[in-house]
Amino acid sequence: MTTIDDLIAIMMDAPDKFNHLKIFLHRETTEIQSDLGGKFLFVSPDSFGLVKINDLTVENNYIKLFLEDAITGKSASFKIDTNDKSFQFLLIDWKDILELANANNT
Repeated sequence: MTTIDDLIAIMMDAPDKFNHLKIFLHRETTEIQSDLGGKFLFVSPDSFGLVKINDLTVENNYIKLFLEDAITGKSASFKIDTNDKSFQFLLIDWKDILELANANNT
């Protein structure tokens, strides 16, 4: 698999094999594009923070995710083995966080 479209096609053929990737990948290409530039709460075993997704690529069974710290502007990239089901991090859409916070204030 060498592109996002390849990965999405494989996900559609074997949905159970890639359940661990559904947190930030969607099966509809248009939804991936809309996530780029969006803000997310990044949560890993070692840290958390507000990030922007600047890009996402797929190459040799790895997803490379390019993130930018929304406060400092520092960028970092993460490689995710598509076959590794262990927890590495979560990305929670910032809009969802704001909705929860606003719902709690009413």
